[in-house]
Amino acid sequence: MTPQMFRAGVGRATITPPLTVPHAGWGAQTHVFPEGIETDLWATVLLLDDGTERAALVDLDLVVITQEETDAIASAVGGAAGLRPDQVRVAVTHNHTGPPPSRWDWLDGADALRRYYASLPEFAAGAARMALGTLRPARIGVGVGESRVAVNRRETAPDGRTVAGVNFAGPIDPQVFVLRIDGRDGGPLAAVVGYTMHPTTAGPAFRYITADWPGHMKRTVERLTGATCVFAQGATGNVGPGVDSYTDDAQAIRRLGTLVGYEAARVHLSLRVPPVDAVHERVWESGAPLGKWTTRPIAAPEPVVRTERTVLPLPLRPQPPVAEAEAALASARRRLRALVDRGAPAAEIEAATFVTKRANMTLTRARTYGGRSEDAVPLHLLRVGPAVLAAISCEPFVEIGLAIKARSPFAHTWFGGYVGGWGGYIPVASEYPRGGYEVDTSPFAPDAAARVIEGTVTALEAMWQAAEGCAT
Repeated sequence: MTPQMFRAGVGRATITPPLTVPHAGWGAQTHVFPEGIETDLWATVLLLDDGTERAALVDLDLVVITQEETDAIASAVGGAAGLRPDQVRVAVTHNHTGPPPSRWDWLDGADALRRYYASLPEFAAGAARMALGTLRPARIGVGVGESRVAVNRRETAPDGRTVAGVNFAGPIDPQVFVLRIDGRDGGPLAAVVGYTMHPTTAGPAFRYITADWPGHMKRTVERLTGATCVFAQGATGNVGPGVDSYTDDAQAIRRLGTLVGYEAARVHLSLRVPPVDAVHERVWESGAPLGKWTTRPIAAPEPVVRTERTVLPLPLRPQPPVAEAEAALASARRRLRALVDRGAPAAEIEAATFVTKRANMTLTRARTYGGRSEDAVPLHLLRVGPAVLAAISCEPFVEIGLAIKARSPFAHTWFGGYVGGWGGYIPVASEYPRGGYEVDTSPFAPDAAARVIEGTVTALEAMWQAAEGCAT
């Protein structure tokens, strides 16, 4: 049987919203609409095809999208690229400084926000059509580097509270994952880069649309390598940009993205695609005898592309009654509107905005999880040769990702969140007694993290067993 040839293609669309769409969604911000654009937001689609199976990675510079929005994008991309929806990996960078989630319908500009999210499937499908048009024979290389710009954010504040700040002693994942894809003609095609850090460099006072540090990371990689960059966010539930968090300084955003981008580009450029052996060729007589070496390609099997999608049953915590949550949100909205209408001081509006945001989040949890003891969280696996990208729809703590990667049977495993919708934080059990934002807003019970680890490792092992005898 003639072996199939691995192919890849990439496409992109700009998805920066108009300035009539509400901006971000920080509880402490006092503005509703953005004042300008620091960097455009992108939808990037990478198509992978091994001749037997085809898959797509969709990378969106957004904070979260719902399961319904994910399904619509996957369907549109699948239709444009000849894929089933389950072969499409729809991910967000978790960028906090674009439009807020579509469910935040209590903001001014809510109609424009809904129209914006409704347009995303067509933009993603257009990027997929572009990727299909560039699909060509390709090769891959996989490598890792290290960047320590990220900092654990579970800080104990001076008043004893656990806040989302800076905890230099807490765990992080410094790994920079790089999947390099080149055309067989030798030209750069794509780079999939994974790093674990919340895109919360820009904070409540930043009034411009930006893709935050992942946007600048992608631009840095592309400038240095010529490859279109696709980002894969890690298990970043309790990891942030450290002392550069929540700034209104655009230079800080650019600096962090550039630092991670330089390391990703270093790894990318150090990979030989295809792999080679160094061979002594001859001694070249010159003014000095020169040892002349050359390289010879090492025969490598064609990369295999496989997708798997399953669900992880995770335990839930009790939620307040929906009617109680609705009443609390209505009261918070009335107070916020009254303060804005009478031109109250910014500090009062900021405090009322925070209360309204929290009330909205509580209502969403009550409607989504109320009366249930378990939730089926989607797990998406994408194998590309010796590498696997695994992700869930939630915001897992970094310890979860570290444990999964340590136990994976694959040579290269990347694990993260923000794929296939959004379901809230998954803290590790040891953090529940400390409380804090991530714990307080999580719908999941303390043993959810252990179930994610065991369920994901089991799925990886099953994929590995199915791959026995296949080319890597």
